[in-house]
Amino acid sequence: MNDKLTELDEIFSRPDFPERLSQVAGPMHEVAQNFWRVATADESLTPRMKELLLLALHATATSLNEKAIARHVRRAIAAGASETDVIDVLISVVGAANHALYFAVPVLVEELRRAAVKEEDCAPLRADVESVKARFLETRGFWNQERELIARLLPDYFIALSEISMAPWKAGSLAPKEREFIYIAIDCSVTHMYAPGLAMHIRNALGHGATTEEILAIFQLSALLGLEGYIIGAERLEGFVEGQAVKAKGSTPE
Repeated sequence: MNDKLTELDEIFSRPDFPERLSQVAGPMHEVAQNFWRVATADESLTPRMKELLLLALHATATSLNEKAIARHVRRAIAAGASETDVIDVLISVVGAANHALYFAVPVLVEELRRAAVKEEDCAPLRADVESVKARFLETRGFWNQERELIARLLPDYFIALSEISMAPWKAGSLAPKEREFIYIAIDCSVTHMYAPGLAMHIRNALGHGATTEEILAIFQLSALLGLEGYIIGAERLEGFVEGQAVKAKGSTPE
């Protein structure tokens, strides 16, 4: 295990900052270090996979942490990930934003029925949509009622969504189990917590040979989102304190 990937102090942008933070935060920094270390040192997953999972967690629409994205792209490459691995993850997480439509479209359909508006969701699927649906089933191996509604009401969007959802499976570099791990991380995260998707992707991962220990390791990594406020806030605090010191020094009479 690369110690640099399991130490919280390696996260900060300035090498001298952790020592200063230890002086200010004392035992609070120590427990934060241990929290990071325990989650990242678990050897059920490779360092490469851990960094790709952390990248996915921060690059998903429900999180979007620009600084952390840059950090875990760099660390993933250092841990042995390829450029294609990184792009695979970034495209794989796009579909998480579509879960909003899983929620919104059924609400629209219900209100249209209440208002006695023509039920477009009952119209037959267009031929090109049927073709894409068949390819999606073949590639991804699942279907649900929410996708059916989207396919009927937003056929062009559905085709575009399906194509971007299938692309990593056709052209990406991650193994099927690894990609299911990405989906598990997204769906179990505190910023998303999408139970139907989580259950399905755990089931799929187990079918690809995943172990209980690997999945529990993913859960631990997802909890590291809780440290991001500390990481970002502590660096901002240091910058503020330094700025105040410079200002005070500049205003001191000669």
